[in-house]
Amino acid sequence: MNKFGIRIRKLRENKGLTLRSLATQSNLSYSFIASLEKGRYNPSRESIHSLAPPLDADVNELLMLAGFLPEHTGMKGSQEESHFVEYVNSDKQFALENIMMMPVTFQGRELKKADKTALVAFLQTFSDLKGK
Repeated sequence: MNKFGIRIRKLRENKGLTLRSLATQSNLSYSFIASLEKGRYNPSRESIHSLAPPLDADVNELLMLAGFLPEHTGMKGSQEESHFVEYVNSDKQFALENIMMMPVTFQGRELKKADKTALVAFLQTFSDLKGK
């Protein structure tokens, strides 16, 4: 199995979905999803966008695992990057508030503390609005 297939299966099982129920919710065939999980087929961007909502998955994470996005996280140093990749590939959640404690770049520019604070504030507002 490949990283994408392993992650799809893990997400599906964590949500308690069968292949058929995921197929119904994503409008893809269950045999196609099974083949993705086993690494027999490579997903298209469209199939990733169909799978992400019923799995409550991050589309960008799935696109990265499928090879559509570079695996570079924008973090400096291999230790920070390996910790981030470990979180992405595990069932653990990555608390985005932790960006305050590590160097992060966006579009080649290192974010300053004020930038990170603004980003966290934006995400808090977004989360509050989404919860309503």
